[in-house]
Amino acid sequence: MNIYKTMYRPLKPAGIDDRRANIVGGGIAGLATAVFLIDDAQMPARNVTIYEKKPVMGGSMDGTKRAAGYLCRAERELEPYMECLWYLCSKIPSLENPGRSVLDDVVDFNRDEPIHSEARVIINQGEIDSHYHDYKLAPQYAEAMRQIIASSEEELADKSLDDFFDADFFRTNFWTCFHSQLAFKDYHSVIECRRYWQRFTFITRHEYLEGFIHTKYNEYDAIILPIERWLIDQGVSFVNDFAVTDLQLDDANDTVTGIIAKQHGEPTTVGVNSQDLVFVTTGSISENSTFGDNHTVAETNRDTKDMGTFTIWQNLAKKDGKFGHPEKFLGQIDKTKWISFFPTVKGYPEFFKRIERLSGSPAGTGGLMTFKDSSWDMSFEIHHKPFFPYQADDEEVGWGYGLYGENIGNYIKKRMWGCTGDEIMTELLYHLGMLDIKDEVLAHTYMSTAMMPYCTAQFMPRKLGDRPKVIPAGCTNLALLGQFVEIDDDVVFTVETSVRTGMEAVYGLLHLEKDVIEVNTSRYDIRYLLERVKRFAGIHGDIQASDLPALDPAKLPELEAGLLKLINDVPPFYQMYLGRDQTIPTKAAVLHPAAPRSK
Repeated sequence: MNIYKTMYRPLKPAGIDDRRANIVGGGIAGLATAVFLIDDAQMPARNVTIYEKKPVMGGSMDGTKRAAGYLCRAERELEPYMECLWYLCSKIPSLENPGRSVLDDVVDFNRDEPIHSEARVIINQGEIDSHYHDYKLAPQYAEAMRQIIASSEEELADKSLDDFFDADFFRTNFWTCFHSQLAFKDYHSVIECRRYWQRFTFITRHEYLEGFIHTKYNEYDAIILPIERWLIDQGVSFVNDFAVTDLQLDDANDTVTGIIAKQHGEPTTVGVNSQDLVFVTTGSISENSTFGDNHTVAETNRDTKDMGTFTIWQNLAKKDGKFGHPEKFLGQIDKTKWISFFPTVKGYPEFFKRIERLSGSPAGTGGLMTFKDSSWDMSFEIHHKPFFPYQADDEEVGWGYGLYGENIGNYIKKRMWGCTGDEIMTELLYHLGMLDIKDEVLAHTYMSTAMMPYCTAQFMPRKLGDRPKVIPAGCTNLALLGQFVEIDDDVVFTVETSVRTGMEAVYGLLHLEKDVIEVNTSRYDIRYLLERVKRFAGIHGDIQASDLPALDPAKLPELEAGLLKLINDVPPFYQMYLGRDQTIPTKAAVLHPAAPRSK
């Protein structure tokens, strides 16, 4: 992060007081957009309106109490180099600690309760896999990874991971830890996986989960609610039960003239002046979620008529190719859905105490445990207490999911997709080796389950152009937000992505004289690259001559070409010229001095 540029407060854009901003979608992307408009661009908060279909803000970052227990559909994996997110959080006051920010709260909490896992992978119904620290890869897999990293995204267009790796790769320790955290599957986009391998090069002890950040409360109460309260205090307008379906555009599809929606079920249109701004979230990974409980299955919602913000994207794409190709991501629900579960255990502390003893980690500090034997590919974690500000002393909560719900369970001989909450909990207890307390756990547990049809839709194979740009070509007052837009170098499926789209949208549409924060450049840091090379080669300590590969003279030209490409693909370093005209550093001379040149 370049503090000189990041913390600079740009001059107020001319005419900003007379412009209005319409933000469609009240998830983290929309909320972040409002903050950047008010704090960075100095737009009056009274000029900002956020439209949301649901009764609450937060989108996928949910966390709420039901009559019998709690519900959280997903767990956000945060890390220190999510620069846009932490920049946002540094602006928002803490709800509990006067004079502190949300960022301060997060840092303080993780200093006191850092995550460190020594039970990352469980096998044999309750045993820690003693081999899961070994990330050594067979030479052919290391070479395939090198080829992927060295290729351009144009060369990898529409390819999937199983185009490069065989079935044995997907059983390696590296893959077990990697895909179970991030939900990658063998048929997912190799472009997106490549971005992850480049973006997160710095995670050197991946299987210990060191460097992963958690919040004092669930992310709704820890991040969303403070942002929402701040925006309310500033004077932002929130409109709920407002379902946007399409945008009215001019003949060139460049300027929004109206927002087409239903409010309280009745058709309505919001007029948009040419100087006003429109920011639209074009899809949500939790769209069309359905819910179950102990005795009810969370059925899959296959409705293609009402797909929330995806419907806006689909309608935009029909108008112009610059809005991308949503069909590449939305047409295969059985490949993009998965089910999560959130148990609330009341009055029975023995269950979580057993997990603490098994893992050696106090609740909240052990992160995800993945059950390698599970045909459902289950993972589970127990949260610290309180995970909700209003959580009772005798209530404990956890979260888990299964990535291959189409498979038959190891103990419950059914597909996970067709199981009730009690059946899912029973399967979990089997893999923990705790079936002896099944009756007590089920009697004291409320299980909320969530089926999310599009949870990994953003990972489906694609090519450049399938996702639209944050500001599509030619657009004058429209920007797109969320997980289904194209951002150079960054990955999807992170909170950082959503926040970054808001920053790019605000800075770009308003031509703000402030740089968007650079995506973490760890992939160009030789320290991290060397650590990764050593891990995948199984090298401990210094590299020895014997560790170096034998060179085939016949392959030297190929090696030379690859090395030159690697070097030349590294982007130039920061231009140090500080003026507005950034073409100056590209020129040898611009001043034409009168003094003679020396000979």
